[in-house]
Amino acid sequence: MKKVYFAAPMRGVRGALNESRELVKLMEDNGLMVLTKHVIEDVLDNDKGMSHQEVFERDIRLLDEADILIAEVSYPSLGVGFEIAYALLKGKTVVALVKKDRVESLSSLIRGITMKNFHLIEYSSPNEALEKILDKTARRGVS
Repeated sequence: MKKVYFAAPMRGVRGALNESRELVKLMEDNGLMVLTKHVIEDVLDNDKGMSHQEVFERDIRLLDEADILIAEVSYPSLGVGFEIAYALLKGKTVVALVKKDRVESLSSLIRGITMKNFHLIEYSSPNEALEKILDKTARRGVS
């Protein structure tokens, strides 16, 4: 079973939270193991009593454990940017998802990534995003 580190903004604009929640459910329904379901919860880790260091250490451990990073990048997030860079430098496959109506607002740094293990996917619905994710990862042999 493929282990997915799902990344999405938590402290900034959570404009794609509903899409993220639906996508996590769809991924799990399609046999993917999402390691980071806490990113789609309403209450943040720090508000649950976790320290910043505990969050960092947990997330690095989960990033290392994951087979693939899937990041919702429709709205800017320093944390998601860090997670993408970390995963890319570790040689992991990274799929960045951006809602079609937000592409022009996406950072040039993300849009311009040319690393072979990076894929930028534009989507209109979580179902479309999942189809494209499964297509990209199947063709690349990510198991």
